[in-house]
Amino acid sequence: MALVGRRDGRNFGYGRQLSYAGQQALKDLFAGGHFATVKAHSDRWQAFVHWCRSEDGPGYNDARQIDRQTLQDYAAYLRQQIL
Repeated sequence: MALVGRRDGRNFGYGRQLSYAGQQALKDLFAGGHFATVKAHSDRWQAFVHWCRSEDGPGYNDARQIDRQTLQDYAAYLRQQIL
């Protein structure tokens, strides 16, 4: 399934849930049969979404809210998990 709404809508038109929207966007991006690539990136996306919804994350459920600062915060969170 590709876009379900307008590109300027919630999650850039890929649905209401951030987790679902990311998976659909990856399927569109790698539509040429790269299932393993989609699966690997989907797993990473799910980890990011889990962080977004956690107490440590910003509480976002819309990809339009994700900015550079959000990604830097996530990178800092990941660094903290390794150390």
